[in-house]
Amino acid sequence: MSRLRLNENFLKKFERYDFSKIKEERIFLVGSITNAKEYFYEIETILQISYNKIVSICSVDGLLHKKQFSQNEWNKLQKIAMKKLHSQDAVLVLDKGNYIGEQSKEEIEYFQKKFNKPVYYLSKLKRFT
Repeated sequence: MSRLRLNENFLKKFERYDFSKIKEERIFLVGSITNAKEYFYEIETILQISYNKIVSICSVDGLLHKKQFSQNEWNKLQKIAMKKLHSQDAVLVLDKGNYIGEQSKEEIEYFQKKFNKPVYYLSKLKRFT
């Protein structure tokens, strides 16, 4: 097996998705940390290296250690996520298993109403076989 990060086994997991449909440059990833945690860093890598996108998420530490944050700390991270949305061209929703959590729904709704910019859903980027 290759020592490259984007080796054949890594890319095979996402070969059914057509990320080329995302034309915008600055992409914010939204999704359930408990349901799609690994998708955040895997898709971030693919979008950045293979598609030359600038990818952001709310908080890396929040992604890795959500359960260690107090509710107050978590609420602050959510407010920061809303601020980060201001500089994004599009949102990619990591709706693994078609699941979208309440916080993700809030971020999506805010982005759509405030900026009227594209929102992509991973489930809708699937290639038809």
